[in-house]
Amino acid sequence: MKRKVFKWLLISIIMIVLILTLNVVFVVGAEAAKVTLRFSDWHLAEAHWKKALEEAKVIFEKAHPDIEVILETVSYGEKETKYITASIAGAAPDVMHLHAYSLRSFIERGFCLDLTPFIEKEGKDFLKAWYAKPLTLCSYEGKLYAMPGDYMAQVLVRNTEMFKEAGLDPAKPPQTWDEFLECAQALTLDKDGDFKVDQWGFGMIGAKSPGFELRFSPFLWTFGGDYLTPDFKHSALDTPEALEAIKFFVGLYRQYGVVPPGATSCNPFDVRTQMAQKVAAMNIGSGWTVPIVHSINPDLNASQVLEYSPVPMKAEHVTSAWLSAWIISPNTKHPEEAWELVKFITSKEMELKWFRDASVLSSREDVSGVAPEILTDKHAKVVASELAYAKFVPQIKEWPEIIDAVTTEVQNALIGVKTPEKALADAHKRVNEILAR
Repeated sequence: MKRKVFKWLLISIIMIVLILTLNVVFVVGAEAAKVTLRFSDWHLAEAHWKKALEEAKVIFEKAHPDIEVILETVSYGEKETKYITASIAGAAPDVMHLHAYSLRSFIERGFCLDLTPFIEKEGKDFLKAWYAKPLTLCSYEGKLYAMPGDYMAQVLVRNTEMFKEAGLDPAKPPQTWDEFLECAQALTLDKDGDFKVDQWGFGMIGAKSPGFELRFSPFLWTFGGDYLTPDFKHSALDTPEALEAIKFFVGLYRQYGVVPPGATSCNPFDVRTQMAQKVAAMNIGSGWTVPIVHSINPDLNASQVLEYSPVPMKAEHVTSAWLSAWIISPNTKHPEEAWELVKFITSKEMELKWFRDASVLSSREDVSGVAPEILTDKHAKVVASELAYAKFVPQIKEWPEIIDAVTTEVQNALIGVKTPEKALADAHKRVNEILAR
């Protein structure tokens, strides 16, 4: 009897061990089968965006339990350099977020996976939800290499409280650059009575950053100037209109003193900090300005105090367009899963989430063009309405080098190493050299 009990006890123990072993093997096997995707975005360095993207990761992984997303932070200013280096080494993240001005360079260098086969599988109507212009910028030789993300026009951002304190009517934003200068001069003040200016009218981005082209371009274009000839083969910086634009831009800093010191070292975050701290009363920004300023100084009450209006005009009503885009590395080992992630983050539901979380507008016309929450928002509706006047910088592979040359010469004029005339002439010469190659 005892032998039978012992026998059955031994069998039971063996069965339990086998079951536990099989469960472990199953779990380990399931974990091993899970696909891992590296997702890189400069927004992960911004608190409100980081939270939004972490929430999106949870939503995506719940819907795709076989995929794990690894979030990788990269700085806005270093993303192109790091992505290029990683792409050359065959070690780029699976999914990357780019500013549109570097798209053509990445596409022509083979750093972007052709998304056309995925689009074809989705069906002929899949892309109808997007604005045509962003899709064009994401395409090359009839193929789509990126999915458009944020799509916004640059606008003038004003602190209405500072306008009131300076005796200006906050309901009457400057419509011309002459009016803008008058406002900027009235807003440049010695607030504490120590005979030193401690408040300025305009926050200027003069550092080498993609943010520079977005803010400098409206000056150049509204004065009637341009960077390149229409065929993109020659510099167009040798015109009277271009000279008038750069003289006005540089004059805001050197002649009129309506810009805080150190403009050539100021990047977008620095200027937003100036606005958050009431050091600068105006800047050129877009949908993202209010939430970022609020994150820097919640006490400012940015959503109520800041107002948007069209960029002032001279000869033309034109502003610069911002576009971000999502690309998949051609070195990814999981292209199908990477496409599912890109499709998810550019879906209508998620594009609406990005607006709610970060106030950015979408490349999807079925979001930015019709969503009531955007068209009734006092800030977003201005950005959306200005899209009709928004223009992109030249989408050629040489553009990053061209804008670097232009930025260098504008900086030389800002610090007084060269006159605006000399700086513009040297920029014109350098751009032609770049294009001649």
